[in-house]
Amino acid sequence: MKPWHFGPVLIVLALLLAGGLLLRGGVSSAPVAATGNFEFRDDLGRSVTVGKPLRRVAIFNRYDVEFVRAIAGTQVIAGVDAGTAKERAYWPGLEKTAIIGQGQSNPNYDAIAALRPDLVLIPRNGSWAEAERVLQPLGIPVAVLTAWDVLKHEENVTLLGRLFERPEEAAELNRFYRHWRDLLEERLKGVRRKRVYMEEVADYRTLLPGSGWHDMIETGGGLNIFRDVMITGENKARGNVQGFTVDPEQVIARSPEVIVKLQPGQYAPHPRDFSRAVLTGIATRPGFATLPAVRDGQVYHMSYYLAGGCSKIIGALQIAKWLYPDRFRDVDPEAVMAQWLIRFQHVPAQSGYSARLTDGAS
Repeated sequence: MKPWHFGPVLIVLALLLAGGLLLRGGVSSAPVAATGNFEFRDDLGRSVTVGKPLRRVAIFNRYDVEFVRAIAGTQVIAGVDAGTAKERAYWPGLEKTAIIGQGQSNPNYDAIAALRPDLVLIPRNGSWAEAERVLQPLGIPVAVLTAWDVLKHEENVTLLGRLFERPEEAAELNRFYRHWRDLLEERLKGVRRKRVYMEEVADYRTLLPGSGWHDMIETGGGLNIFRDVMITGENKARGNVQGFTVDPEQVIARSPEVIVKLQPGQYAPHPRDFSRAVLTGIATRPGFATLPAVRDGQVYHMSYYLAGGCSKIIGALQIAKWLYPDRFRDVDPEAVMAQWLIRFQHVPAQSGYSARLTDGAS
């Protein structure tokens, strides 16, 4: 695989971004001005107007915070949710940042109002409608931006580059993402896609279409064995259902060729003994010994941090590496993760975010 470079290409991309020529997926906006109002369309196509420049932003969800840190740095981050803040080692410089709620589903509006942020960012599976209803009368704009969505990476990053007047930083991050997305698309041409069962922390809690995890599986060349399951009647203001508890017999009936367990959600890699226990527990479930995934040793444990890196494109790389090792022999997802952590998140790289049933959890 040829190394990727920036240089002249980045300059051209930055100029194109400054001219508004690389906006994709319906996100449009007026030319960036140094001061004044700036109108744009968010993740859900809603029109949002903010005053510029943005100096103080309140953010829900780790993925949204990662994007802002990568593009604009931490100095503009005025508040984050408690779920994000608990990983103190991952957020140097944010130790004294205000806590604006336990998570994206339960904002603390008094804390947000006290901050008087220029903008609140929240993903589409958060309580954005309620947040808008409460905060709009206070003159605090709310924008929906779903940084965990691998399919919306470029438009989200491009928009943030314009919001924070950092088009070059946005272009650099998009180039990193595009390199790996294009590599996946090229090398997965013509493959017989393998059946994948992915499970969250809770046993038999799988991922459905509409979730970033489903898109990660399929971007990585797999077929989600529950891709036909759709949940209807959900509150549209809270986004689609992402996880769903399935009957164990349905997992066995759908005969996955690969099983991936997601946990834990922490910056530090999980201990090897922990991975060994997780993998052994899956392999010894009633009826699982007959599954192709267990029979062939294709049972894996992956941390949410590796899986979620750069809108889940790194997780997709890891899936592809496991499913089609010959096609991705020269790709090291942990090395890609190190680039994401060092270059874009400005924290030390970690390793050991994944394990396999047959390699002694190494």
